[in-house]
Amino acid sequence: MQWFQELRVTVKLILSFLIVAAIGAVVSALGIFQMGRISATTERLYNHELQTLKAVQAANIHLLYASRAQMGLLSASTKGERNAGIAELKKAGAELEARMTEVKPVLLESDEGRKLNEQYEAQLPKLKKHMDDFVTLLSAQSLDSSQFDGRVTEDSAQLLKESRTLEEVLEKMVAHSDMQAKASMDHAAETYKTSRLEVLAMGLIGILASVGLGGVG
Repeated sequence: MQWFQELRVTVKLILSFLIVAAIGAVVSALGIFQMGRISATTERLYNHELQTLKAVQAANIHLLYASRAQMGLLSASTKGERNAGIAELKKAGAELEARMTEVKPVLLESDEGRKLNEQYEAQLPKLKKHMDDFVTLLSAQSLDSSQFDGRVTEDSAQLLKESRTLEEVLEKMVAHSDMQAKASMDHAAETYKTSRLEVLAMGLIGILASVGLGGVG
């Protein structure tokens, strides 16, 4: 550092200031960059994982509503009750599909999500057709359940079984979304820890540089 000692005091001060300022700028830029990473991770956590988790849970609830409406149809004692039950059943099915349409793009981003979506799409059409056939069959029955065609009870039991199978797939989706959300939270926490250490390290370098330049001066 002989060349630095030979400089005029004014030049030394200017150079020292510029070096410390440059280190400060690096620290600030690093902090902003890491804050951007944390913000992006947090945004993804909300817009993807948490919203997906919420939508799949809602889809599962609508599936349960559909099953409840299906069972209610068996005990409807008036045409009005039967029609209301059919309307509730169709509404629950439509809401289920709407929620799953929302989350499909997110599910397709991972291999596990893609597999679960394929299972869902393989089972839903069969369940929908069976449900429509059940409604058609039941609509032709008397309001007196003792006079129901034997197929009504059989179809109802089969529908509940198929609904339970689909429910298991949705439960797996909930678990998958929960795992993805936890992974994003862990990533955000790790990014914060890393950025804190980097900023502290750069700050220490700045202090050492200031002391070093002062000693040389």
